[in-house]
Amino acid sequence: MATPHDKFFKEMFSKKEVAEAFIKNYFPQDLLEMFNADELEISKDSFVDEDLKEFFSDVVYRIKLNNREAFIYCLFEHKSYPDKKVPLQLLKYMTKIWNLHLKQNDFEKLPVILPLLIYHGDKRYNISKRFIPMVNTQPNTKKFTPDFEYLFFDFSKYTDQQILGSIQLQITLKILYSAFIKEDFGQQFEEILELIKKLRDTETVLEYFTVGLKYILEIVDYDVEIMKKKVDTIIPERSETFMSTANKLREEGKLDGIKEGMKEGRKQELIETISILLKNKLQIDKFPENLESKLNKLDLIVLKDIRTDLLKKDLAIESLKDLKKYLK
Repeated sequence: MATPHDKFFKEMFSKKEVAEAFIKNYFPQDLLEMFNADELEISKDSFVDEDLKEFFSDVVYRIKLNNREAFIYCLFEHKSYPDKKVPLQLLKYMTKIWNLHLKQNDFEKLPVILPLLIYHGDKRYNISKRFIPMVNTQPNTKKFTPDFEYLFFDFSKYTDQQILGSIQLQITLKILYSAFIKEDFGQQFEEILELIKKLRDTETVLEYFTVGLKYILEIVDYDVEIMKKKVDTIIPERSETFMSTANKLREEGKLDGIKEGMKEGRKQELIETISILLKNKLQIDKFPENLESKLNKLDLIVLKDIRTDLLKKDLAIESLKDLKKYLK
């Protein structure tokens, strides 16, 4: 099932004006000199496996690289922590694109694919941007191993001053960035509304306001009444749209239900992270049968405390027995 992240990313990055502005403002100059971003085409193809769509979304762009057909493959990771398998997933999706290309075209040479990852997690991304570090290479074996590098963008860590591009792109990136602002979301929401207000025609304002608002309402834990007052002040003509969107989500049981579902998703990610850290740091292969069920009964705050202690250099958790103080 598509998540709010997936819906927002696909809808916004499938807009030509957003895609072009993103590429023009964030791609390396040496690549930009090889193709005309104004001529890119949005592909309808998607290559993410069904079981990973909760955490990943993708968009494919067709370009002419030095007048030869090529692709930009954009993978969006919306996990709370980096997935170490991303380079392998990118390679898998690139081969899917090549295989589809071969089915549709006479074989000459495979087109170039420029892979990129947009990371949307709240943990520092510390994974290599190349494929080969995933492989346990031995002396004289690198030449037998495929390798590539991917472009990387982490907009959750960009400051307002670093967000560039057209108004449409700024709105998109600002909304993605604001998903991680907990203490001052009100200010961020006002700035998003001010950006939307700058859009020229009424139809575009309504489109970006509705799509952005739905995503914000689904993922941000912020008082709806306060948001309504800010809309009334900055874009009063959109007040009715705001309330109808909020009421529709509420009637569908999504306004609170989605957030609860996302909390459950974050909880499962934390438990998965804790399990990996325990296995790596304590060098154990199997947990007691009741450990996972006990972790499931803990709230997010306690799970985050466990993860923090496991990440400390001077281990606050040195054995499974040390978990007992958290499991009470």
